[in-house]
Amino acid sequence: MVKLDVGAVVRVLVRHGKHGGYIGPMPTFNLAGVKCDYLAPTLEGDPEEVHSWEYGKWPRVEAAVPLTDGETVSIYAVASRWGHGLVHVSWQDDDEHSHGAWIPAANVRRLTASEWDIIEYRQCPPDLRSVRWGKRMPGFLPE
Repeated sequence: MVKLDVGAVVRVLVRHGKHGGYIGPMPTFNLAGVKCDYLAPTLEGDPEEVHSWEYGKWPRVEAAVPLTDGETVSIYAVASRWGHGLVHVSWQDDDEHSHGAWIPAANVRRLTASEWDIIEYRQCPPDLRSVRWGKRMPGFLPE
């Protein structure tokens, strides 16, 4: 039998810092240097009516995440599930923390391969762009 010090585990998971862990939802993230507090509604209704895209083939999307102040912020994410008029999206913030939330389907737009390619190009450090794109301009991919 192994005894686990639950208090110690909680202290590790809630420690602060760039790569600290978290327990429960983390409704705050930094995007472009701005702190955003987002609404993280839970999915209500019959779980059997929730559908999933095939693992690894999740669509890339742009989503307007509702914030607690009534505004929205646009993020680039992957969508993994949908149901009840909501889409579950996952993204990383400036501090490389992963976030996920159910977003109203009307706030989510699927991106084309070319749009995502341009987004990745802009996020890549300039000195590493030639490794992935070579002499090819970003975008202009077959749809």
